[in-house]
Amino acid sequence: MNSGLPFPSMVRTLWVLIWILGSGLLGWQLPFAPANVQVGALSLDDGPHVLWNGSHARILRVRGGRVEVEEATGPFTLALPGVAAHPITLQPVNPLPAQAVFPAPKKILAVSDIHGRFDTLLKLLKAQKVIDDGLRWTFGQGHLVVVGDAMDRGPNVTEVLWFLRALEGAARKKGGWVHVLPGNHEVMVAAGDLRYLHPKYDRKIEGLPSQPELLGPNSELGRWLRSRPVLLKLGNFLFVHGGVSPELVAQGWDIKQINTRFLAAWGLRGRMAEGDAAFLLGPNGPVWYRGLLPPGGSPSSTEAEITQALKHFRVGAMIVGHTTQNHVTAFHGGKVFVIDAGIWEGQPGEAWLWDGGRAWRASADGRREPLLP
Repeated sequence: MNSGLPFPSMVRTLWVLIWILGSGLLGWQLPFAPANVQVGALSLDDGPHVLWNGSHARILRVRGGRVEVEEATGPFTLALPGVAAHPITLQPVNPLPAQAVFPAPKKILAVSDIHGRFDTLLKLLKAQKVIDDGLRWTFGQGHLVVVGDAMDRGPNVTEVLWFLRALEGAARKKGGWVHVLPGNHEVMVAAGDLRYLHPKYDRKIEGLPSQPELLGPNSELGRWLRSRPVLLKLGNFLFVHGGVSPELVAQGWDIKQINTRFLAAWGLRGRMAEGDAAFLLGPNGPVWYRGLLPPGGSPSSTEAEITQALKHFRVGAMIVGHTTQNHVTAFHGGKVFVIDAGIWEGQPGEAWLWDGGRAWRASADGRREPLLP
């Protein structure tokens, strides 16, 4: 989601000072903190960040306000304690574009707009039996879909991305799949639009590249994100962060053509984006469009236009994030499900679940409620 105004510089500076004091880095802790800050629990450390130069990799970590650097030659194994159940092997070659069209799985769990809330994501996935307490995949041959906006706003973006990167490989070993789609905040950061960074990531640390570089095409996480599809089709369902606009349907592109064009547009901004790239990164593109829910964008899609979009992609429903709701909600008689349930605002979050041939609202306390009669 993208709404509201960026924090003024003075407010960001004040928040960083509060976190430094509260974290105990100076030897004491504050007895109070803003309501959405966990004093003493929020670490200002960050990493790892893996930057490639051919087969050579630099591994950067922030510890106590300083950058620690390791060198490695690929392929190599990277341990992610507290973030992944097992170490992962990183390859020096760029990943191929991820598969974007699948036959219908028996089980799908989709969540959106995580925005760096790592603990919240883990609680939700554990409650719905996607992972266990050891962060191991327990969803069998099911599919987990993250419908964009893993980044910005929250304090644990790096952890969220590495967790999903590692869980993807763990799921495949069990016959399952993890799909991570880009949202508007991923492409904003890649393009240097840093208005919504959490203050933790807005610090200037000697030796640490900028956030666009840390998620650029030469970084492990950046090139992994760039290989993800912006449209994903699982059987009768189309997943996309913002939505499919009538203008996008009018282009006549299929899923593969849209994904290929979108990958080419990553990191472009303003006047640099022209033609197809400018359209795909614009208000009627798949990561920004809001017109699928009443009221949504300006103007909203009509029922006929939504039906035409579903027909174009040969699906029965779209699952989108981007626009926050109080709960995962079905619109247009189940043709559209909006699944951004306020994780970024500090809510416990909800997920969209397909199981037993029907759609459910899946809660962080383990409950499931049918979304349609």
